[in-house]
Amino acid sequence: MIATISADIVRSTSLQTEELIDLRNKLRDLLEDFEKDYPGFWARIVRGDSIECYVPEYWYVLRIAILIKLFVKIQAVGYDCHEMLQKHGIRFSIGIADINYADKTEDIINGPAIYLSGRNLDEISRRDNIYVAFEIDNAPNSFSDLLESYVALLSNLVDTYSAKQAEVVFFKMLGFKEVEISKRLGIYQSSVNMRSTSAQWGLLNTAIKDFEKIEFRNICG
Repeated sequence: MIATISADIVRSTSLQTEELIDLRNKLRDLLEDFEKDYPGFWARIVRGDSIECYVPEYWYVLRIAILIKLFVKIQAVGYDCHEMLQKHGIRFSIGIADINYADKTEDIINGPAIYLSGRNLDEISRRDNIYVAFEIDNAPNSFSDLLESYVALLSNLVDTYSAKQAEVVFFKMLGFKEVEISKRLGIYQSSVNMRSTSAQWGLLNTAIKDFEKIEFRNICG
């Protein structure tokens, strides 16, 4: 089993052309960094504002999706864009299933996992106020529904973050210590701690780590 993420930038049409190009370039740099951190991972930006990620070590898929969401929220504050983009960053759909073929050089991802994430992203894109989808192939419906609610709650928590909170949580998720974050952002360490606490970092971190312990192969047979 592997995981895929299908995502799109919320209200991307509110961006000026140069802003969208800037955001796409920054996203490409982020996704290339992920390739160094997560073995086998690769991603592509398609149709101007959409992202597709191939995550062979599927347990990291939620962490990566939340990191991308945080990153877009952080960047959006610097653009003259719609408030919904600044709040949500991205809309994302996760699929966990088998894959038939995936090759970065040929720019192809093909198989059940990408079908699940892509189809569900299309569905939520047509509905109001739904920004997350999650589906596991061959899992009991009750379990998939439970995990979808779990992921949606974490995504909704991130939606409440200010850009400053998102910035701190983003670096914490990348493994930076508070003293390192304070130097990067040019703020006091106490300010880093305050933003982290108000963002309920401990809850988010524990929830993502618990997700990464789930043995989906055992559940799906």
